[in-house]
Amino acid sequence: MKFVKIYSLRIYTAEDVVCGDEPFYRALLEECRRQKIAGGTLVRAEEGYGAEVRGMEESIRGIVFSGSYDRPVVVEICDSYDTLARLFPFLEKHGDLHFLAVIEAKHALFTRYMDECARRLGREDEVHLLDRLDSQ
Repeated sequence: MKFVKIYSLRIYTAEDVVCGDEPFYRALLEECRRQKIAGGTLVRAEEGYGAEVRGMEESIRGIVFSGSYDRPVVVEICDSYDTLARLFPFLEKHGDLHFLAVIEAKHALFTRYMDECARRLGREDEVHLLDRLDSQ
């Protein structure tokens, strides 16, 4: 086992942000499954705040990205940069919704569990790609 370079895409939104007829976070997770992205986690936060813009004034209040007092939601997805980049068109398509997407490089311990997941997803060849990315 060794540490490899991976990327984390974190999306901040709220429970009431809707994409079509379902919550945005659910549509996002479904798109991740469809794209065979390695893994993601949804966290419903107890509280959060964001900047609410009204006209020319900006004020910070106890509301999240949706503009309501609904609970904040964070979705974190981890995979290679190239694989996460397949989500960019989905995010751009829904860019009119209230969310913030942040991507950053991280180092993760490549465990047997990650190896098994890659095999289940039919992505064994990408395991070797991670080795090459790690050396960069």
